[in-house]
Amino acid sequence: MRFLQQSLGSLLFTLPVLGAPASSSNGSSNAGLFIHTSSGPIQGFFNQSAPDVRQFLGVPFAEPPIGDLRFAPPQSKNPNGTTINAFALPDSCMQQFNSNSSTIYTEYENGFLISGGDSEDCLYLSIWAPRLESISSQQRPLPVLLYIPGGGFTSGGQASLYKIPDQWVQRTQDHIVVIMNYRVNVFGFPNSKALEDQNVGLLDQRLAVEWVHQNIANFGGDPGRIALWGQSAGAASVAVYPYGYPEDPIVNALIADSGSPTIIRNRDVAQSNFTFLAGLVGCGDGDDDEILSCVREVPAQTLENALSYYSGNNSSPSLAFTPIADNKTVFSNWAQRGLEGKIAQTPLIIGSNSNEGAGFVPFTPTGPGDEALFNSTMSTIACPVAEEAKNRDLAGLTTYRYEYAGNFSNISPLPWFGAYHSSELPLLFGTHSQYGGPSTRFEWDVSYAMQALWLSFVEDPARGPVRLALDGVKANPDKSVVFEWPAFEAGSEDLLLFADDGKIIQVVDSGRIDDYC
Repeated sequence: MRFLQQSLGSLLFTLPVLGAPASSSNGSSNAGLFIHTSSGPIQGFFNQSAPDVRQFLGVPFAEPPIGDLRFAPPQSKNPNGTTINAFALPDSCMQQFNSNSSTIYTEYENGFLISGGDSEDCLYLSIWAPRLESISSQQRPLPVLLYIPGGGFTSGGQASLYKIPDQWVQRTQDHIVVIMNYRVNVFGFPNSKALEDQNVGLLDQRLAVEWVHQNIANFGGDPGRIALWGQSAGAASVAVYPYGYPEDPIVNALIADSGSPTIIRNRDVAQSNFTFLAGLVGCGDGDDDEILSCVREVPAQTLENALSYYSGNNSSPSLAFTPIADNKTVFSNWAQRGLEGKIAQTPLIIGSNSNEGAGFVPFTPTGPGDEALFNSTMSTIACPVAEEAKNRDLAGLTTYRYEYAGNFSNISPLPWFGAYHSSELPLLFGTHSQYGGPSTRFEWDVSYAMQALWLSFVEDPARGPVRLALDGVKANPDKSVVFEWPAFEAGSEDLLLFADDGKIIQVVDSGRIDDYC
């Protein structure tokens, strides 16, 4: 494995040892660790940190996108007759970094960053599922959360400390979590004049959805209850997904944490960035097809280094390799398409954090000041999210809207961090107490409430998200509803606010955001 190397030592850290594949520590059956899939037979494992969770890490859902498949739509993985030992998280897809930038993530919150290696052979997903005994006792296949990581469409992947769901599944034993990789930066969004499909990273995501739908029943999951969930760029991917697949969404619930179609802003309509990058790696001569063929032969590391070095030095012109409106997967007129009914009727949870901007501004120990944080929060995430919620309301689509305001010292160690971009994820994945110090009782309560609402949504999207009595207790026999999340309607009090003023959840007026947009 080649480890990510750049002048960001703070980015390089090691995931906790997952443990070698081991027999059950409690003497129960090891049934369900050998699974037949469309990619071939898969061997999973248990470990001591989550003894009741079957883990299948690094399952290929596509052929390696190398050689002639570089920049091409993903191809389904064909079995080769051998068993896939799914014992370790896969390499991330090729990353693009700005080595000169300091953020709260590089300075304090490494748990959100990618560890380990990156590779062009990266189209893998990982699955965390309860023991078969737990699934059998429920007499119904389990709901599935299929997660798309963020990273600005330039970086990101599965190997991130705060986003490992083993303890969440260990506690509840009533759902399955799947996390995918997808190609990013120029490898996922080349925008070459010689290509028919430009947003191949989004096509990776779609193929992962298809793979999960086809195979998850073999793991004890319900293919009729899959929620596509993402954060940041992953949330933007979720938000554009129903526009791209209006007749065949496959999934029956959508969750977008801090992202909307509006944040996809690639302006390279002239498709000049690919040609410029080609020149940087010695492929600038020839017609469009010749340039593409040449770039396909350049080592992946050379492309990554050229792009990261150029971008990291704030060179001009700036280069952007992110999704572009191709009118197939991403539409420039998505709001109008919604009004015309050209969108899947899939219900959506969408929201933002109170201090998103802290994750985007350059890091200083004292922070940039309240006004700069507020402006960044509103322009980058909060207002785009508000716009999409209103668009969906006008289109008559069921939408549940939230704001997360948690400010916990083990996640936000400096006062000005607050509820920054991504800070809700440790509470959702149940990792908030693992790396930054112990959690407060209130933090645990907020975590349990958010997890319960997300899970109840995928359990029954038609009913909508509800919170059950004692939902933080494993094997809870009390299924009475104690809270029902109201669907969003513009101009009414239907914004669900988490972790504000000592209250776990409260319903407030969405004007607290919308009046500033």
